[in-house]
Parts: sequence; C-alpha cells; structure tokens
Amino acid sequence: MNICNKVTSIIFCAVIAGLTAASMLNPVREHSETENRDLAQMPTFSLESLFKGDFTSDYETFITDQFVARDAWIAVKTYAELALGKRDSNNVYFADDGYYIEKFTPDETQVDTNIAYVAEFLSHVKDKYNTRVLIAPTSSLVLADKLPANAPNWDQDGMLDRLASLGNFVDTRDILLEHKDEYIYYRTDHHWTTQGAYYAYCELAESLGFEPLAPEELVETVLSEEFLGTTIAKLGISANEDTMIKLESMNQPAVSLDYNMGMEQTDTLYDESKLDTRDKYGYFLGGNDPIIDITTSIDNGRTLLMVKDSYAHCMIPLLVNHYERIILIDLRHFNAGVETYIGMLESSGTEIDDIVVLYNASGFADDRYLVKLRK
Repeated sequence: MNICNKVTSIIFCAVIAGLTAASMLNPVREHSETENRDLAQMPTFSLESLFKGDFTSDYETFITDQFVARDAWIAVKTYAELALGKRDSNNVYFADDGYYIEKFTPDETQVDTNIAYVAEFLSHVKDKYNTRVLIAPTSSLVLADKLPANAPNWDQDGMLDRLASLGNFVDTRDILLEHKDEYIYYRTDHHWTTQGAYYAYCELAESLGFEPLAPEELVETVLSEEFLGTTIAKLGISANEDTMIKLESMNQPAVSLDYNMGMEQTDTLYDESKLDTRDKYGYFLGGNDPIIDITTSIDNGRTLLMVKDSYAHCMIPLLVNHYERIILIDLRHFNAGVETYIGMLESSGTEIDDIVVLYNASGFADDRYLVKLRK
C-alpha cells in the first residue's frame, strides 16, 4: 500500500472513530422533533438476546438513531442524491409540483394476513351492526401521475380490490381521483388534507345511510400555513410549507371527550398547543390514544365505534354532527381485543349502531395489530 492510500485509510478510520465516539458521548435523545418519532434507546443486554442476535440488531438501530448530528447528515445525503440526479431518497420520491411521496413496498404476507383478519371480523359483526371498511388510497395511487417516470409503485389497487370483494367496503378511489387536481393530499406529509377527508366522509356517510354536510353548511378555518410533515422530515431538507385547515358545521355540536377510560377529559376535539410544534397534525384529537370516547350534543341515540389510524382524525369534526357518541380505538396502543371490548360495551348497556374500520392503505398493509380485531 502506498503512502497516499495509507494516509487516506488512517484519515477515514479516524473520522469514523471520532464520529462513533462523539455519538457515544452525545446525550441520548428520546424523540426527534424533526422526524416526529421516538428514537431507539440503548437495548438491555442479556446473553439470550446476544445469542439470538436481537441485542446486536437493536444496538445497531440505537447507534443509527443516536448518531451525532443525525438530522444534518440526513440532509447532506439527500442533497447529494439530488445533485446526482436521483428522484428518490430515503424511500421518498421527489414528485412533481412540490410533492414528496413515500415509496412503499408492502410485505405481501402481512397484507394477506390483514385482509384475512378483516374478513373474519366482518363475518362476525356485519350482520349485527351497520359495518363499513374504508381503507383510504394514499397519494402514491391518487397522484401517481406526479411520480417520476417509471418509478416503481406498489399495486395498491390490487389490495383495495381484494378488500372491496369482502363486501361492506367504502371505495373512495373514484371520488378522490375525480378531485385529484385539488389540494387533497399534503405535499410534505403522508396524510390526506381535510378537504380530501371531506370527500371520503361524503362517501362514508351515504354508505352508512345519512346525509353528509354540504359544502355550504361548513365553515373553513385555516390552522397553519407552515406545516411540514413526516415525509419531508425523512429527507431533512427545506420545502414549501403545507396549509392545514379544519372543516366544521355552522352548527357544530358541543362535545366532551374521555381519553383512555377516565385518564383525561376535555371539551374540545383539538389541541391548540400542537400548532406550535412540528407535529401540527396532532391538533386533531391531540394525537394517537388507545381509546377516545366522544359524547356530543346530538340527541339521536346513535353510537359509532371506529377502529382507525390517524387518517380518521381530521374527519371526526364532521362525523360528530351525526352521532350522539363516537368511540375511537387505535389498535397500535389498545391492549384489549375489539370483540372483547364490544362485549364489555354491550354488557354495560351501550348499543352500537355503526362500526367503521378506517385506515390509510399503506398503514393497513403494514399494520401488525389488526389481529386484535378478532380478540
């Protein structure tokens, strides 16, 4: 090895060693404000976890998440890939018109499993309750024409077709494609906008058998014009901010919310403090909780049970206009089974009228908790 190569190798090793040492000395962070997610913590060591390989795998994730100046390195990587002419980075496509669209490849075995869970759940409840399944298409399907030319894109239509074949399916593809030139998905986030959720709400309402609120019955309020979502956070670069709105009825009902069976009570669907954080979408319902039990001033005796992810959150201000009670369950944080919980509700005198399972397509495909539908 010549002197130049030796010097290069020494410098490279020194940089790696220095960065590793700095990462180890750097205070461990619990949460990334930029990425809006919890970061991996130091795994607990045991001989069993070491021999199984769990410890080394978890430790690698810990080092990656806690790497010094992680946010800056993510940005450097993204800009370098842009300079090289790449149209994606960190599983995010640089799409047309300022959109950043997640590149998603599902685990087909998990997709099959989750569809089976839904089919089994429907077979047990659909004749007893007015049950609907709404799996919302994501921007990678509805805005596919904005993706880079020849960009690989998973067969979301195929999964939705399989779900539709089960019956009791609310298919929102046509109405969202009809309005795809409107602002129905955030450019920097994976959620649909409140306007996109409104179109899906109209389809859901008609399927459940009630009249949706017409546009002239709604009041639009701009919440923020500085929203940067989780998709752009994966890239660490600057982007044009999104605008967040809420839609409410002109005669919005009063509400009271019980979080997690008495742990907290509020009289609002919104958490104003979230608008001052990176997690602005958390304004709706305050974020993700196992159970949120909403009572409204709509005196019609009707109860909706919804098993959902966060796509449902900006739709809830519309749905409260049609129910006296709405119970929301997030299976990612819910420790019981849905059918067990339904039995508990009924034994306490609660009569459920409608059940809705509402997820976004990629979230549904990747979910490991849908087994709780059948417990």
